[in-house]
Amino acid sequence: MQDLTPYFPQFRSQCAPLGAQAKRAYLAADSPVGLAALFAGFFPGLLIPAQTGAGSRRRQLPRCEVFWAFLSQVLRRGTSCRWALTRLQAAAVAQGRCAPHNSTSAYCQARRALSLSWLQALFAALARWFEPRTTGSWYGRTVRIIDGTGFSMPDTPANHRRWPYGPCQKPGCGFPTGKLVGLFCLHSGRLLSFATGAWKDHDLPVARRLLCWLHPQDVLVADRAFCGWPLLALLQQQKTDFVIRLHQVRLVRSRRHRSWREVWDKPQRRPGFPDRDRLPAELIVRLVRFRVGARGFRTKSVIVVTSLLDETSFPDYAIAQLYARRWQVELHFRQIKANLSLDILRGLTPEVIERELWMHAIAYNLVRALVLEAALTHDLPTDRLSFKGALDSLLTWADRALAVPRHRPWARLALLARLAADQVPLRPGRNEPRSLKRRGGHYSLLSKPRHLSRLGDYRKHRYRISSPAIRLS
Repeated sequence: MQDLTPYFPQFRSQCAPLGAQAKRAYLAADSPVGLAALFAGFFPGLLIPAQTGAGSRRRQLPRCEVFWAFLSQVLRRGTSCRWALTRLQAAAVAQGRCAPHNSTSAYCQARRALSLSWLQALFAALARWFEPRTTGSWYGRTVRIIDGTGFSMPDTPANHRRWPYGPCQKPGCGFPTGKLVGLFCLHSGRLLSFATGAWKDHDLPVARRLLCWLHPQDVLVADRAFCGWPLLALLQQQKTDFVIRLHQVRLVRSRRHRSWREVWDKPQRRPGFPDRDRLPAELIVRLVRFRVGARGFRTKSVIVVTSLLDETSFPDYAIAQLYARRWQVELHFRQIKANLSLDILRGLTPEVIERELWMHAIAYNLVRALVLEAALTHDLPTDRLSFKGALDSLLTWADRALAVPRHRPWARLALLARLAADQVPLRPGRNEPRSLKRRGGHYSLLSKPRHLSRLGDYRKHRYRISSPAIRLS
């Protein structure tokens, strides 16, 4: 057979790097962890080993493989570094390479060596994938929801210096506690950005660092903790509307009307008041009162503050329905903390804790991306698809169906169909008691540092052995 493709030897030096680059890209996309075949398309050009700088050295544990192993730890709650290292060892042997050492020290150091700027670039690339595919709006507006939560970490001196103990915790008996304020998209459920602080920091100063992620004509929905005059003034200054529940400290002037306007003057200067001179002298807001008639709800009457002053374009019932959807942010935090184990981090230093936070954000958005892709493929609402079901399915598919390269296109379509079939039942107004049926263990609480408690148990055991009442035969 005659070869009709011409061969030009003078182009060999120019084409050889392209072949090497393609091979490096294929190896990065064919990660031994199995998740790369599913998620590599969300990070175009960022998972290829770097030519120079960070991630360019050829190590026994490359940066991309460490990233996928770290991601697999986040997606599987309760997994250890030894589990991730074992998978990397098995993959290295399967590829004919030398397996890494059995000690997890090298893997932990490789996780700590992951660049924060690189992880943030991966997070930004995933956000660019979401933007053209996010559908849905509320009266032509994009809605964002914000709230805060807490997380704990191992009790080490380095973590304690960065994040102090929580309230009512004795030295040596508690855990460093941090605060995380997250900004979510109501339509797709993805995490736009987050900011961290100590447990004693109020939500307002932490939330001000997230205002750059809000655009004009957006609508921010939040609870009463964010109903502060400086935050509302900053939102109105950048032309971002808000629907926030009225704080319990502020008095209500009208008790007869269902919807009315008020003018709020600028308060006196307080510690941490940002750019007071640049803020307006007064705010014109609209207050909407509505009653909650669902059985099991604690509050019967709710007052919401909003900057949407046009009652014709934004009626009262629409404002009430929008604020009722604020509960989605509680579900998002539950998914990140309960399913992805953000509630208890494992890093022994603040540097590792920061990387864990970014990895949890990337892992959560990756699952949300699959849910959004399944919803768009099968024409379903995003909030009806199960996050936990999607997480379980993608872990099974990554280890089984996506292991064979020639079956990956069909396996991805089958995975999207599986996600679309796992829908959450529509149960509006459902009320479940916040109590546990199964009792916990019978161990007592640690009331003093562990080394002192261990020393006390040793002395007690020694006294029992040396007591003359005990006869040893």
